[in-house]
Amino acid sequence: MMNLFLVEDERWALEELKALFKRYEPQHLVHAFENGEDALAAAKSVVPHLVLTDITMPGMDGLELLNKIGRSHPEAKGIILSVHDDFAYAQRGMQTGVTDYLLKPVRKETLYRAVDRMLARIEEESRSRSDRAEWSLLQRLLSADALERGERAAAEPQRMFMALLLLGNFASPLTWKDAGLDASDILAHFGSGLNGESECHCVTIDCRRRVLLLPVDNEASALSIKTKLQILFNHMETRGILLHVSFGMKKESESLNRSFVRLGKQLEEHLRIGVPTWAAPDMKPTVPDIGEIWVKVRALQAQIKAGDMARGRDTVSRIVTWLQRKEVTQKQLTQFAIDLFYSLKFNLQSESKSRLHEDMSLLNEVINYEPITAWLTAAVFGMAGERESKEQKPKELVPVVINWIHANYQGDFSLQQFASEHHVSLGHLSRLFKSQTGYTFSDYVIGYRISKAKELLADGTSRPSEVGELVGYEDAKHFSHLFKRITGETPTAYAKRKMSE
Repeated sequence: MMNLFLVEDERWALEELKALFKRYEPQHLVHAFENGEDALAAAKSVVPHLVLTDITMPGMDGLELLNKIGRSHPEAKGIILSVHDDFAYAQRGMQTGVTDYLLKPVRKETLYRAVDRMLARIEEESRSRSDRAEWSLLQRLLSADALERGERAAAEPQRMFMALLLLGNFASPLTWKDAGLDASDILAHFGSGLNGESECHCVTIDCRRRVLLLPVDNEASALSIKTKLQILFNHMETRGILLHVSFGMKKESESLNRSFVRLGKQLEEHLRIGVPTWAAPDMKPTVPDIGEIWVKVRALQAQIKAGDMARGRDTVSRIVTWLQRKEVTQKQLTQFAIDLFYSLKFNLQSESKSRLHEDMSLLNEVINYEPITAWLTAAVFGMAGERESKEQKPKELVPVVINWIHANYQGDFSLQQFASEHHVSLGHLSRLFKSQTGYTFSDYVIGYRISKAKELLADGTSRPSEVGELVGYEDAKHFSHLFKRITGETPTAYAKRKMSE
């Protein structure tokens, strides 16, 4: 939204201009003045973006007005209205580089073309300035040594309200584009404009994080900003968009980077998966006691050792459900998963070669608990499957079989091959597999391959015609038939639907 100043000493001409400029409302604000003195006084409290002024007026003329406005608002543009005899005078004004001129009487089409051209120029220059300012602020937010280098952006006041906005999770698929909310929309919500416009910023850190930087003069303005932030937070929750907010005041002695890091840590202390987070500086995080969960973990260890897959899966599901009901923080959940894996590796004497930090990354991607159950189940039983199998009983080999499938699903293999290598009866192992997983060996392999195919198709990096071979099917028609039987649609249709979502 721009402020458009109309300055004309002849009242009838001013009324005509006001009527013509209704075309630019309500997108822009139109301010009308009968003399240059009133327009200059208004410019002390309202930032003029475009000034359309008569060149010949009693007292302060149009050129003097534009020159004086230009001293305090150098980005303002001007259009002067001139009669033919004043043309040389108008040309001198154009030499400043900030004015255009229109010859009276002005045709409506000519006026609109000139104003539209100038508004487009203002918008382009404003966008360029904003991009440069945002880049500078982004470097200062992310660089720990910016303050030591003595870099202080002109738009950074000493006292500032800062808010970190996170959509979904730190690595979730949800982005600001999905939310349909531009940085300019967020700034407009906080009423940026007038004299504070150039000092208000919404800096995009990545596709999920943004930082609000808003100058504050006193406690009342800080409270007003906090209230508007709460309204935005509630609005996003009403729309079903998961938003996490951490906010506070940038201390005068703090660099932007230190303030940003402080807000990030503040958010991490409160963040819960699938629940909107409001992390105020004076709030203490609620960390529930989860000590009793280890009773379930010990039961899980016993079930894994006994090769009881069905009960083990049920126990993992109950562990995740219990953690969700306890409303643990994401930080607490991550530490529990790390402790769980180490405990299982120790008690099962697993030689797992999985890299723990990569496993933990899923907790930064999810926005609800549903994928966590499947992830923990796969990780736990994958770990169990990596145990030495020489002294294991046949019923304890089922986790090993599952892990073997997951590692070899792209190739050609059979349960008979596994049974032969481990000196186990094929019929007995087949019955054990069905009783512990609920699937025959063949159905489990097909289901797993199709699940991997769905991942590849949704990712969009592989063509549908190539995916079958990537998951172990050399016959494309056979793969397409299996895929449609299980999912209800062909691989091509599935890929198109995922790309359009």
